[in-house]
Amino acid sequence: MKDIDPENLVFIDETGVMLGLTRTHAGSNKGTRVYEMKPFYRGQKVTVIGAISVKEVVGLMTINNSMDSKAFKVFIEHFLLPELWPGAVVVLDNLPAHKLASIEQMIKSVGAKVLNLSPY
Repeated sequence: MKDIDPENLVFIDETGVMLGLTRTHAGSNKGTRVYEMKPFYRGQKVTVIGAISVKEVVGLMTINNSMDSKAFKVFIEHFLLPELWPGAVVVLDNLPAHKLASIEQMIKSVGAKVLNLSPY
């Protein structure tokens, strides 16, 4: 790690948003906010995946479902690769969708490297 220029680091991560988890009405004393737990929700989910460097957002994509290897490959091919540069180091967590050999080959094809984080 000490040999990697921080300006070449590109971190990829994703998060899911459950669209139906916001209540539209609740009762409380005037001027106070309601804080209420909501049970598990099986409604529509949007996943946001992004790649960020120390200088900018390198790529951003949303999908109307959970992240899988097919969606991750689309993100890499259409949103990340056009913005990568030779010498970039793409940092990936241990999501199974990130583990495809073809993903690493695609990233290496533009002169970038892959750094997989240890499990946490």
